[in-house]
Amino acid sequence: MPRYTLTHSLVHLSTTSIKRDNDHNHAKQRTPECVNRDETTAGCSSPTFDFDFYRHPEELDLTTSPQTVIASFVVENVRSATVDDKASYITVRLVGSELQFLTTEAFAQYEEHETLAFIIVQVSYECTTGPSPAGTYRHHLKLANNHAPRFLQETYEALVPLPLPKHFDVSPFIANGAGVMARDIDLVNNEVTFSIADNDYMIVESLAIPNDPKQFKAILRLKEQVLKMPNKLELTVTATDNGVPTKSSQVSVFIEPDLSIVYDDPPEFKETFVNRTIEKDLLLQLELIPGTETNDVQYTVEGIDAQYFTLVRWANNTGVDLKVNDLQDLPNSKTFLNVIVVARRSELQKTTCVVLLDIPPDSLPETPDTTVEKVLGVLHLKEMIEHRDIFPLAVESCVYTILSQTPGDYFFIQDAEHSLSSKAFDREDGNLFSELDFPQFWIVLQLKCTSLSTLNPQDEPYTSPINRLGPMRDIDFSTTLTHLNVIVEDVNDNSPEFSYPLNNARVAFPSPRLVQKILPENLLKVEASDRDEGINAVIRYALAVNSHFDIDPQTGVIFPLKTVFATDDSTSLEIFATDRDGAEDGNTSVMRITVYKASDDQLAALTVDEIDPDALYSTLREISSKEGIQIELIKNVFSVTGDEGKTNSRSSTARYTTTAVVYAFKDDNLLLHDELQSIIESLPTNLTLRFLKINDLFGAQATINDPESSVIYPYIIVAAFFGTLAVAMAAAAFYYRAKTRQPIMGDDDAIFPPRSSDGSDTIIVENDHQFSSSTPPKAHDQISGATVT
Repeated sequence: MPRYTLTHSLVHLSTTSIKRDNDHNHAKQRTPECVNRDETTAGCSSPTFDFDFYRHPEELDLTTSPQTVIASFVVENVRSATVDDKASYITVRLVGSELQFLTTEAFAQYEEHETLAFIIVQVSYECTTGPSPAGTYRHHLKLANNHAPRFLQETYEALVPLPLPKHFDVSPFIANGAGVMARDIDLVNNEVTFSIADNDYMIVESLAIPNDPKQFKAILRLKEQVLKMPNKLELTVTATDNGVPTKSSQVSVFIEPDLSIVYDDPPEFKETFVNRTIEKDLLLQLELIPGTETNDVQYTVEGIDAQYFTLVRWANNTGVDLKVNDLQDLPNSKTFLNVIVVARRSELQKTTCVVLLDIPPDSLPETPDTTVEKVLGVLHLKEMIEHRDIFPLAVESCVYTILSQTPGDYFFIQDAEHSLSSKAFDREDGNLFSELDFPQFWIVLQLKCTSLSTLNPQDEPYTSPINRLGPMRDIDFSTTLTHLNVIVEDVNDNSPEFSYPLNNARVAFPSPRLVQKILPENLLKVEASDRDEGINAVIRYALAVNSHFDIDPQTGVIFPLKTVFATDDSTSLEIFATDRDGAEDGNTSVMRITVYKASDDQLAALTVDEIDPDALYSTLREISSKEGIQIELIKNVFSVTGDEGKTNSRSSTARYTTTAVVYAFKDDNLLLHDELQSIIESLPTNLTLRFLKINDLFGAQATINDPESSVIYPYIIVAAFFGTLAVAMAAAAFYYRAKTRQPIMGDDDAIFPPRSSDGSDTIIVENDHQFSSSTPPKAHDQISGATVT
């Protein structure tokens, strides 16, 4: 390990020696006669060397080999000379009348362990006569960029789990957590900067190691979130110091996904388009991107030329071999073979690879040298921004022109630019993409060259074989046409929109004493939506801190706390809805509602015959609209009763009722029980209504001397009541289910196969392309009735 403690002692030693040297020189200037007399009687003497302190005027090259004489002096009356520190980088010896200083074996490792730019040694002398002095020898070092940075390993490997988030540092998976390290042992200009070639996955940062000025660390971070990695990633990391001239070294870093972790994602081919020239024994190997479940994947060959191919699955079912059956069986008129290889787990989880094999005929007419490089291209463009340099339009001396595009007219060729550009488009524009499965554009480009004019004397209108309900099909092979499929990627340009309740709505909740009787499940369920797609449309709810209610962040259900209305008669709730599942860069909408404490005389138990809860709720909405009041439900119970003595619950004489606990607002005031009853009973209706006060519904508490019994008795009554209602609800559910079941599926329904996730816990992924974005909400997308923050 570095011997940096030695350098600190040398600093102290050098300071002392310099002070002593200054004092010694000062004494010489004051009394030269005494100095000469002392040197005569001291014994050890030299005309060129000062035994007390000597500083060599020349700098010592750090590349000097061990056992090299670096200084030599003629001395007299010296019997021996030794260096006090046996581990010193410089030693001394006496050869006849010559005192020599030379490097030791340890000198070769000086830069590895030290940081000082000079070496100081203490030397003890033995004279033939007189006292034996001890002195200091100091030699400064020649500073130069002698070494390039050195990596601590020859190669680095990392096995990483997927997926990984954006800006993730993969160093914990490299070299047992140490990461990529480099060391530069030069005394100066040894600061190391790391760099890597431009790639799709990684960026590199440089970090100095504390308490070790010679060691540096390369931080490898992900540019974006990585869901899948088709192949092992090989990076070349370059470490460059800041010397003059600079020196550098390189190391290879291999990063590969941990294939022992398998995800239940849709399959995806490594190559989505393969273009080859047909030849004898041609074998195409089509492999799925590793890291997803492949045991149940099925492979098929589709297309008009599928009969000429044989498909062989690999033993591990992660890919297939595709080969032509027999070249002799191909018709002479064929100039190419075109098929699609499909890997399918279900209709919703499948991937395709387009295979195009050119068949060179025995004799071909003269064809132009320049042809299209791509017959089909798939591009991903983000919405709401203008795009430039989408696709290069110049190929040698030829230029592409736009033959057709659909939907809309968003793509154009910028004047004086040989590339495709586009105007901004909105992914949420329902009119633009209404007839498509997902937002996308199809563009047909035609390559025009001077040499092609003789082959195409006139341009005919191109009829694009586009299915407006899905992707392009039956792409005709042509050396002059390129088809572009532009998939529109979503950005987070919309904020959540509340649909229920309305902003500044008023609701009521029973007092703590009534809560124990009514047992309400929740206050209400907040409903909001977002017009974006994927993670940008996932909403997470939150409430401002209060002592009465809390909210489920995923479902939006607001439920009471134990301290609900313990002291207050009302409270204002601030509800937040944040998209991107509550991420920091998500857009947040806020709304407010006021909750009032409802007492016994402000609640009513309403029982209606021959009506279900949904119909009752609709009826109360109509009454609220007509009478200018707001009627709301706290809880409702649906019950069914049949004729006595009949075991079949589906009897035609079965009757049902709905009992609901309701309240009503008029302006900002809660109506009393009698007021609400008077309003509803005054309305013309065919319904059979019965009103009860809450205390009448549950009955008066029995007077019991035992205090414990007086507490338990009301709960027994409540449990028995709701237990009976629960049994009745179960019977009603069974009745209506049996009533509405169809024993035989119609022919029209049979054509739709069931999804693979039916009856399982598998999550159906609606959008495979989910991209993180911090795009702020549009200024004009303010939500009515809500404040965007």
